[in-house]
Amino acid sequence: MGQKRVITRADKFYEKIPTLTGIAIICFPVVISFIVPEIAAYFVLTLNIYFLYRSAALAVQFAISLIRLRETQQINWMEKLDGLRNIDHEIEKIRTQISYVEKSTWEDAQESDEVPQNLRYPDSILFNVIKLPTFFQKLLFNREKSKTVSFLKEEVEHLEDLKSREIISQDEIQHVIMIPHAKEPYSILKETLELLKKQTFPTKQMNIVLGAEASDPEGVPKSRRLKKEYEKYFNNIWITNHVLGEGELVGKSSNMAWAGQAAVEKINELGWDLKKVTVTSCDADSKLPDNYFEYVTYLYLTIPDAEYKFYNGAMVFYNNIWRLPFYARVKNSMSTIYNVARLVRTDKLFPFSTYTTSFWMIDQIGYWTPWVTPEDYHLFSKALFKFQNKVETVPLYIKIMSDAAEGMSHVETIKNNYKQERRWAWGVSDDGWVIKTLVKNWNKFSLKVKYKAIHVLFDHVIGITGSFVILVGGNVPPLINPAFRRSVLGVRLPGVSSAIIRITLIFMVIVVLLDFYLKPRPKYNPWWRKFVRLVEWLALPYTSFVLSLIPGIEAHTRLLFGRYLEYYVTKKIGDGEAAKNNDSGIKNQEE
Repeated sequence: MGQKRVITRADKFYEKIPTLTGIAIICFPVVISFIVPEIAAYFVLTLNIYFLYRSAALAVQFAISLIRLRETQQINWMEKLDGLRNIDHEIEKIRTQISYVEKSTWEDAQESDEVPQNLRYPDSILFNVIKLPTFFQKLLFNREKSKTVSFLKEEVEHLEDLKSREIISQDEIQHVIMIPHAKEPYSILKETLELLKKQTFPTKQMNIVLGAEASDPEGVPKSRRLKKEYEKYFNNIWITNHVLGEGELVGKSSNMAWAGQAAVEKINELGWDLKKVTVTSCDADSKLPDNYFEYVTYLYLTIPDAEYKFYNGAMVFYNNIWRLPFYARVKNSMSTIYNVARLVRTDKLFPFSTYTTSFWMIDQIGYWTPWVTPEDYHLFSKALFKFQNKVETVPLYIKIMSDAAEGMSHVETIKNNYKQERRWAWGVSDDGWVIKTLVKNWNKFSLKVKYKAIHVLFDHVIGITGSFVILVGGNVPPLINPAFRRSVLGVRLPGVSSAIIRITLIFMVIVVLLDFYLKPRPKYNPWWRKFVRLVEWLALPYTSFVLSLIPGIEAHTRLLFGRYLEYYVTKKIGDGEAAKNNDSGIKNQEE
């Protein structure tokens, strides 16, 4: 089952390129300030303006994603799936609904509770209008009526298009959910399976792979206990026990490679068509919403070249958000905001953490690579380089709840968040392989493939080094070059740089306010706590510096000097352990 890794001098050279580029960006304004300080000044201002654009884009994309999350929640994907069984009948049914909605008036809505159920759940504004003045109620009613009619007409057009294509029956689809685990509490794994059991898609078309690690003596016993408790709900529960091979790295990717190949042996024995089997990489603490698989199945059956796509939802680290101290809450809120907003940019979207794809494509590209840490980034890149333009990440506008890193004390919470961010920043370790593959196959790859790969390389470098330059860059040229300090540009540079940063903060305030709509409400939520939770965002610059920027710089520095990171399994705390946090000085703010 093992794969052999051969490291060449060329590999070592290519892996240094991103880190050396980052150091060059940091050092450039310092060095050039001695020679041509004007260039250093304009370089710093360019980065300021770029990050202003990034902040504005984040606010806009986050708002769009929140709207799409709400819209998706109103769609009954299971009924849409059932409609694919007889498309002509479904089209006729929707046209009847269109006629009903078009004829509906605000007065009718006051007397009838009937709601079109086929494609949307009841809309509380359209059919149960809030108690506003009649004029405003009618405006809201007509707005929602127009939106509903437009949505239904788009569905008819979509179904008409599907009539010309051969669609696989939903009954032929099998889902394989792979859950690698290493020392996670039994309660966390149990909660994950409990939510999978509640999926609205038929669970007898779902197959669970519990991927234990041989280094965890409790791994297989936990898997067996879970299998005994839950096997009656699913088609199959398979247990694997990954033994670390020579040249492999401890972590998710090596576990998935082992479990994936074991699972495909079972699939072949059952005679399933791999193109009709999806595989979901599900972290041990990822809580898939109950409509996840009906949503994924519908997309898998209806979009072109579905077997070449990755499907990725919004990773939301809010499972335990009210248990966290304020600094960890701010840091993980920012990570969540980014994860939600990124779904809009499908041109550069890579899968992250928990995702679904076809087992056929996984088999074609040689499974997960057992010696990499950023398994999601590497897997997508392998598929992209092999199948090129067909490979994309399809955004799922659905919330996948997950635990934020935490600990039993403040020190442990800081350490776990630091190490998690450092592991995420360690994605730069795979950039050398990406660069090498691009260079060797430059003429073979399409423009789209080059764009996606270069964009993610750029983000890995500029996200860390650019932030550092902005933090201190405005003061560097005047500080280093006294003559420049007396010039007009030298005098104005710090002020202009600070002004741009202040404008950037306006967009961050917008993002923070929008996040109130995303976060789950705590059990105890008086007005003063809402105010305190708004004020705690003032800690963002400090938490970003300590828990994001420094671990990112450490990851880049380690790669430069060949001090490779082991995969760090983020500490997860079950509900039982969380109850002890009060004794360790961390108060549960949900209560």
